[in-house]
Amino acid sequence: MTQHVLLTLLLLLLPMKEPAAAQAPRNLIGNSNQPQVARHEPAKHDNTVKIRELVDRQVQAWEKNDFGIAAPDWLPSAELISPGGHVPAEEMQTAMAGYFKQFRDLRVTVKNVFISTDGAKAAIEWDWDVTRRRDGARAVTHDAIIVDLVGGKIASWREYFDFGNSIDAKP
Repeated sequence: MTQHVLLTLLLLLLPMKEPAAAQAPRNLIGNSNQPQVARHEPAKHDNTVKIRELVDRQVQAWEKNDFGIAAPDWLPSAELISPGGHVPAEEMQTAMAGYFKQFRDLRVTVKNVFISTDGAKAAIEWDWDVTRRRDGARAVTHDAIIVDLVGGKIASWREYFDFGNSIDAKP
């Protein structure tokens, strides 16, 4: 009896391990080999959809050389920052027009979009496939982007890519 009481007290004093947030929920019923479906709050799902739509508008704007498609997503004080420099939102259409004087046939392929749990940041991976006008050279630049969002609008768009092998660096 004394051993049982000591064991009970010991178990009560040991810290309980909380399940890890990234750990998939256990399937208590049915086949454990079945994929688990994550349950999301409706607000988080809406935010994910809105940010993905925002990214899609940025792609369309660049592919069509029309910042008007993307402009409503940008705060007036927003800025695009890349290895090529800084462009305030108010100068984006001019920057696009200048870019397309040197390049054509842009195709952007979105690889991944990651969104912070609070919806204030997004990370995007996309491939930028473009043809240089002067010689017809075509190449892909792999691009990673961090976006700061305020009220669902772009406050900062920071691009990270290597200019070393990019034809964009050599118009």
